[in-house]
Amino acid sequence: MLVFLFLAGILATYAFWVYLRVELTVPAARSLAVVRASILSLVLLLLFDPRLPFEATGAAPTPWVLLDASMSMTVEGLEGSSPAEVAAERAAELETEGWEVFRFGNGNLVRQVNETQRASEGLISELAPSLQLAAESGAKEVRVLSDLRFTDPVAIQSVLDVIPVAVQFEDLSLVARNSGIARFSVSDVLYPEDSPAAEIEIFGGNSGDSVIVEIFEENREVAQVRVLAPGPGLRATGTVRLPPAGESGHLRYTARIADEEQVDDAFPSDDEAVTYAGIGYPAGALVLVSAVPDWEPRYLLPVLEKVTGLPSIGYLRAGPDRFVRLGSASDRGIPADSSTVKRAATEAALLVLHGLGVDADPWIAEIAEGQGQRLVLPLDSEGTRAVGLETGDPISGEWYASPDVPTSPIAGALAGVNLQGLPPLSGAMVPSTPLLLPPLQIQLRGAGSPESAFGLIERPGGRVAVALASQFWRWAARENGHEPYRRIWSGIVDWLLAGEEVIAAEPRPMVWVTSRGQKIAWSLGGDSSSVHLEVWSGTEVVTDTTLVGGGEAMTGALDPGLYTYTLVSESGDTVGAGRFDVSGVSLEMLPVAKMPELSPGSLSSPGNAEDSGRPLRTYPWVYLLIMVLLCSEWIVRRRTGLR
Repeated sequence: MLVFLFLAGILATYAFWVYLRVELTVPAARSLAVVRASILSLVLLLLFDPRLPFEATGAAPTPWVLLDASMSMTVEGLEGSSPAEVAAERAAELETEGWEVFRFGNGNLVRQVNETQRASEGLISELAPSLQLAAESGAKEVRVLSDLRFTDPVAIQSVLDVIPVAVQFEDLSLVARNSGIARFSVSDVLYPEDSPAAEIEIFGGNSGDSVIVEIFEENREVAQVRVLAPGPGLRATGTVRLPPAGESGHLRYTARIADEEQVDDAFPSDDEAVTYAGIGYPAGALVLVSAVPDWEPRYLLPVLEKVTGLPSIGYLRAGPDRFVRLGSASDRGIPADSSTVKRAATEAALLVLHGLGVDADPWIAEIAEGQGQRLVLPLDSEGTRAVGLETGDPISGEWYASPDVPTSPIAGALAGVNLQGLPPLSGAMVPSTPLLLPPLQIQLRGAGSPESAFGLIERPGGRVAVALASQFWRWAARENGHEPYRRIWSGIVDWLLAGEEVIAAEPRPMVWVTSRGQKIAWSLGGDSSSVHLEVWSGTEVVTDTTLVGGGEAMTGALDPGLYTYTLVSESGDTVGAGRFDVSGVSLEMLPVAKMPELSPGSLSSPGNAEDSGRPLRTYPWVYLLIMVLLCSEWIVRRRTGLR
């Protein structure tokens, strides 16, 4: 309080000093100074945000009931009733006693208008935002009716420690039998004769029992896997090798807990999961093979996939005759041997070889010399020699990009790009013979003689681009380097593929299985021309809109189910068609963190005078008063000749 009075005094002194010493002398100067001081003091008061006692408003605060409206409340217990039914009865009792009932879920807070509202309108039990809103609205007492399966227990405890509200939890959880699928994935396979691997993670069940999961390829059952039930609070994983797929393409796989296992299952929403797998990777793709662990492939592969529009696949050497797929955990497939990687590389429309050097496998160097377009990021001079370019050994030190863009085949891609202030590269290799038209020049410590960062080689078997420095990923890891990183590789790839007939990836959903309640994200490659999108659920059109190509777009959330889509260009050609799923799975019954013990400070007494009341920032009249005072000051200033 003393700090506020001190600062308010300074602001008032400033207001009077301006009007009595700085501005022209007018009869209303003191009145204007009072108005200006009042405005500044009110703004300062909003920053301190004190709580005003409710008695000052003439009405006592109404106690609140927060009713959990998440899906887990619909689980039927062993006695037949569900937490939602018990909560509805309890809320009705409290409402007759003068409590105001609100429903919460997904962080949203909705006033309960009638008892027919759905009890499962929230996908998750996120309580902390609702408690914060209750406190800001002036509630002094809150009763939470829930099964306590909160997804934000730490945030709840943090809010309880600071809000001056008495909060009481009523545990409505019931003992119920349930087992579900937490995760399901099927690996892509490069060739149709290969066997994909399926991995299933389950939860729940009775410890010591087993859960049978059936796996379907399209509508054909292809495998069963028996997983030992982990018991309450735990998870268990099962893997199975599936038989070769019946056809190539983008196939839909479904995992479903066997019917006999679903008897008395209280929450069927988590008994089935869907995923898609690519069977027979298409020839003419973008293939990256990394011989050494490094950050570069992580940043480079997504950029190249986006600028080329080609389907992509990446492999990282993990040991002798052993490679693993690059990508996120959900995209990685089973380990591949060198013969599989070699076949993919030889059929690639664009092959990227990273880490090519003296220690690389002989077959990698052999492929580097072969036919086709190559982007090579060598490790040493042996790697550059493999593609016909003689250089010296890597020179250590900090190599900075020259800000001047030289004349080269990719100069257009670098037009307008700011190359100053980028992180340094390292390991530059100087060609034995100076290169003509270097696409990018680098300088040791930013002041040495300029050297080429890339070598562009024309040869009868196809063009080759060689990176003569390393650690370009540093650019992508910095905000100011995102655009230069994308533009340099875009220019290199455009030069490599100039005149080549490559098939760009068609527009499609960004993920084939969208989570329940999420918007549908679309990847629209190519130019910025518009495409017409239709999404069908059976014979019914559920989405009919036009999207602008050349980037990404979002459409509204859909109900769980299988959908088909078509994308038609402005010329009337179908440029994309397929199907995707909106998952019906709700993981509300997954094991959750235990609700933290409520500290004594969490249940603060509403009678605490220091913290009681409603925050000042929640009163609209404060903002209206400031606006009225500002307008009044402005009008009086103009009428008295002040500007």
